[in-house]
Amino acid sequence: MHQDPLFPEWNPAPREDEAERLAELRAFDQLGRLAERYRSSPAFGALLDFVIRMRGLSPYNAALLHLQKPGATQVRTAAEWRALGRRVRPEAQPALLLHPGGPLRFVFDVTETEGSPLPTPPPASVDVRTALEALVLRVRARGVEVAGPLFGPEPPGRLRRGEGRFVIQLEEADEAARYATLVYELARFFLGHLGGCEGCDLEDRPPPDAISGRFEAGSVAAIVCGRAGVPTEAGAFVRGYLSSFAEVPELSLDRVLRVAGRLERLGR
Repeated sequence: MHQDPLFPEWNPAPREDEAERLAELRAFDQLGRLAERYRSSPAFGALLDFVIRMRGLSPYNAALLHLQKPGATQVRTAAEWRALGRRVRPEAQPALLLHPGGPLRFVFDVTETEGSPLPTPPPASVDVRTALEALVLRVRARGVEVAGPLFGPEPPGRLRRGEGRFVIQLEEADEAARYATLVYELARFFLGHLGGCEGCDLEDRPPPDAISGRFEAGSVAAIVCGRAGVPTEAGAFVRGYLSSFAEVPELSLDRVLRVAGRLERLGR
């Protein structure tokens, strides 16, 4: 079976149970509708907000949930709800989410349950310095060098080709700004905007024009930085575009969500 190098845990193993296979087909049919559903700027903006808010899910699963239950606020499996002292109402309809290395997850929103009150969840937080260090360390093995003093002062980073490698120059003094720049430039790298490289399993997929490329990479940055609570100029560009134009430029939403998830994992 073909393995996806960008998100290997999505490669589903064959299932014996027919009902489970049918459920899986339903989920992947939902995935195929992502691009057509979110062509309009209002729809794309609503999706961004939802994916950023649903930090407990991968970006791709958050988008898949938005297709099925756009009003969801907190989802868990029936077993997870029982562990919290709540039960799923008999009439509730599950949403189907992808589950790394195993069968699909059938989840229910909190509004479809009843029982014990839930504790207030802690606010999401990301240690920016730790995430920076993790990203720098892990992308080096993928052919990307981060140049410049990592946490001291010095002007905005740019991704460029070096001798057989890619180089990102980080020059902002503020750690959060450095993180936002690094995420944006790595989004360009993993999206294939500068072409592939030996041993890095990337497609050579330059954007059709500068605006499309900036919007696509900016959408990745908006998701990753938004979920980390870090402001980003790239995200502000995306929001500005959405408020000015009726439709989003040409992009691969599938790729945006995959790359956003990958960057989150690399920064942990």
